[in-house]
Amino acid sequence: MSRRKPFTLVEVVVVIVIMVLTGAVAVSTMRTDSTSRLIKRTSSEFRSLCSRVRYKAMELGEDRMVVYDPERRMFYMARPTRDQQEQMEYEDGFVILNTAQWELPEEFELTTDENRPLEVFRFYPDGGASGKWNLTLAFSGKDRVVDIGVAKLTGAVIVRERGRNEE
Repeated sequence: MSRRKPFTLVEVVVVIVIMVLTGAVAVSTMRTDSTSRLIKRTSSEFRSLCSRVRYKAMELGEDRMVVYDPERRMFYMARPTRDQQEQMEYEDGFVILNTAQWELPEEFELTTDENRPLEVFRFYPDGGASGKWNLTLAFSGKDRVVDIGVAKLTGAVIVRERGRNEE
């Protein structure tokens, strides 16, 4: 009967180190969001906000808007002003409603020429929409950009990911 030699201490330590390194790489890969996963999640959250605003417009039978406040980096649901008195109070022509809001994640940049709340999309009671301007969210530190628009007939939010230099 031949007897097997036991593993040496060095062999055991090497195997343990390899297992620890493999585990650390696997955990760090699963924990951090990749760029594309973060872009997809952010796009999905923004679409969700737009869907809530659109459904509220159809439910109430009156226009609702998605408004961006660059100072707070927040998107809000808003409604148009109803009368002359409200138009004097709210010079931008809308009243921000805090019932639906979404904060732009820190990883994204959205620059505007204005430093006041701006109407981005308007949803109508028939489900249609109009866009004052298309959003371009730049992913900070990466060469990725997300273009967000709205289909006028259906009110569907259209998201397109591209490189910063692509047209």
